[in-house]
Amino acid sequence: MSEMPRKHILISELENYFQDFIDFKRSTGLKYISEGKVLKYFARYCREKYQDDVIPEHAIFEWVHANDNRSQKTKSTSAGIMGEWAKYMFSLGYMQMRIPDIRCPRNTAFVPHIFTASEMESIWKTVDNIQPVRQYPNLHRCIPVLFRLLYSCGPRISEALAITKENIDFDRNIITLRKTKLDKDRWLPMCDSMANSIKKYLEGMPEYKSNDAPIFYYRYGETLTAGSVYGRFRMTLQQSGIPYEGKLRGPRLHDFRHTFAVTAMNHLSDEGYDLYVSLPILSAYLGHAGIQSTERYVRLTEDRLSTVTDSIQLNLPNIFPEVKEDEEI
Repeated sequence: MSEMPRKHILISELENYFQDFIDFKRSTGLKYISEGKVLKYFARYCREKYQDDVIPEHAIFEWVHANDNRSQKTKSTSAGIMGEWAKYMFSLGYMQMRIPDIRCPRNTAFVPHIFTASEMESIWKTVDNIQPVRQYPNLHRCIPVLFRLLYSCGPRISEALAITKENIDFDRNIITLRKTKLDKDRWLPMCDSMANSIKKYLEGMPEYKSNDAPIFYYRYGETLTAGSVYGRFRMTLQQSGIPYEGKLRGPRLHDFRHTFAVTAMNHLSDEGYDLYVSLPILSAYLGHAGIQSTERYVRLTEDRLSTVTDSIQLNLPNIFPEVKEDEEI
């Protein structure tokens, strides 16, 4: 029996193909937002590059390898997304596409910055003294509360910026985070001081009219982006005397989340909890898919390392033999 001929992929139908593919991915629990942008970039490339309505089998290969300003990592990500789409189309009976194999090794040498107590004191002093700005009338009130939430509760910045008044339960001091990573809802417990800070913040916003609008904004009615917050974070570092070491070296805004995770694990250790029993609990709190992601957050800070060293010297003094100066080593 001869195999049925494969259908052509038409440039004029790309948006429909992509939307069906995105709907399929989202049905599995994925958000597929940034990936959708990659598909749109490819569609624009095809409309500009090819006069015929039929996409050639090498279109993805040529687009990924195009000599433009994209980094190797971006091209590797694009190749992966387009490869998934090409497999999906092939499963529906469409033509096979040539997919480039671009490998971009992950930077495993990056070490998150864990903020010390003195650094956080400097940050609080800086943000608590932000002066009102006419262009952004709520900035000086928003940033101190937002930074405290990131530090004390460890949400992702995207999760924090999506919080609305109706998400907050002050009776139980719990924030419900909606549609977070992996498309899941989860609870974010707050300590009393954090809950009081948010309550006082909300009471001072007479312009806030809708309970389903984000509570964090510089100007009411305008969406506050992670990029804008990061810009303020970099300014805060400079004014707090905390050096910025550069790209891939930080400190980053996301390091508030790392600091929260390390601090939480230190508290659990101080209270006598077995860390590997506590790790799944912290993993669920942070919204991780598994403890492997959480393990990357847990590392010894300098003060905790000195505590461990002192404990070893005190309790196990004879484990490591002393070496005399004239002995060969």
